[in-house]
Amino acid sequence: MDTRVNYRAVFEKTGSAKYISHLDLNRCMQRAIRRAGLPAWYTEGFHPHMYLMFALALSLGAESLCETMDFRLTQELPAQEVLERLNAALPEGLKVHDVHAPVHQSADIAGAQYRVRLAAADVPALAAQWEAFLAQPECIIEKKTKHRTREIDILPMISVQEMTQHPDFLEIILRLPAGNDSNLNISVVTDAFKNHAEQAFTVDKAIREKIFCRNAEEFF
Repeated sequence: MDTRVNYRAVFEKTGSAKYISHLDLNRCMQRAIRRAGLPAWYTEGFHPHMYLMFALALSLGAESLCETMDFRLTQELPAQEVLERLNAALPEGLKVHDVHAPVHQSADIAGAQYRVRLAAADVPALAAQWEAFLAQPECIIEKKTKHRTREIDILPMISVQEMTQHPDFLEIILRLPAGNDSNLNISVVTDAFKNHAEQAFTVDKAIREKIFCRNAEEFF
């Protein structure tokens, strides 16, 4: 009898873990599940592999508080037990905050919210340059896919929720499209702004805080 119990882990990827690539994250989570002694479900066929699915790939170097991983076990265990066993096996920078049965499907994802901190010598000037960047008629970038390269205007895709000036950095909260229909990585936005800004700045922090569905509900 093929028993499959579906779980979704919500976890953070912060600190040094932000440099773990998507492929290495998959390997890291597989090792953690094995170390935790969880009865993982494997696919059938000639090359069985542990079933894992991550809802939305994260830009390398960005942090996140809302990553999700779907996995299956061959027997039902209490969610809190699964959470504790996973955390005991995970490296620094990866921490599970919640485990539950999946609510939404990854195809429901439509957007994500990011908090970005840009460090600069003259923060008010950088804020003015950011406003000028958004006020451009367009900002065309080349977007490469597996099959072709196309030009897109990213400005209509950027929704600024809040901007705050601090003594040493500019903090911006923005929402970007994400998912199968349209996807804009935070690194694309900061790189485009670097090409526009008149002064140098560093991206002190770029952290994904929330993932949203098409109906504006948070993805769980």
